[in-house]
Amino acid sequence: MAPAIIDSSFGRSAAAETAGEAKSTPGAPISLAGRWSGKRYGYGRSKAESDCGSGCTLAYDFVACKEGWCGIAVKDDKTCGAIGVRLASNASGTGGGAFKGQLVLAKGSAPYAVEAWYRTDDEIAKLHFLGDTGPELRIMRRSFPFEADLARTGDAVCTLEKATS
Repeated sequence: MAPAIIDSSFGRSAAAETAGEAKSTPGAPISLAGRWSGKRYGYGRSKAESDCGSGCTLAYDFVACKEGWCGIAVKDDKTCGAIGVRLASNASGTGGGAFKGQLVLAKGSAPYAVEAWYRTDDEIAKLHFLGDTGPELRIMRRSFPFEADLARTGDAVCTLEKATS
C-alpha cells in the first residue's frame, strides 16, 4: 500500500502505513494510539542544551477517550501512572495533524496548555509539543516553558482502567 500524505504545520510528510504505527489516510483523523516517548526541554533551550538528565524523558500510552486522546504516564518502572495528557483535534489548525489540549507533569503542579503537531520522519510517527502555563497557548511567544519531541515506540499497554489517579 502506498504511503498516505498528511498536510501538517511542518509541511507535507509521508505517513508509512506499516503494522504497529499510527495510521492515517488523507482526510481521515490521525490515530495517536500507542506508546510515545521522548525528551522534554524548554525556555528556549534546544534538545542538545537540555540539562535535566534522565528527568527529561517522558513516556505516555495514548488511548482514545471522551476528550479525543488521553496520554497515560508510563513510570520509570514501566507501570501505568495517571492521565497526564489530554488532546483533541485542533479544527482551527492547519492540516489534519494539529492537536490542542492540556499536559500535567506532576500531581499538584500547574497544567500546561499545549499544542501538538503530528508528523513522520523516516517512517517514524512523531509528535512535537509546545506548551505554556495558563488557560491557552500564546503561540507568538519567543520561548515556551514546555517543549517536547515524542516518537511512537510501540503499542500502548496502559489503559484508562489501569491509570492511577
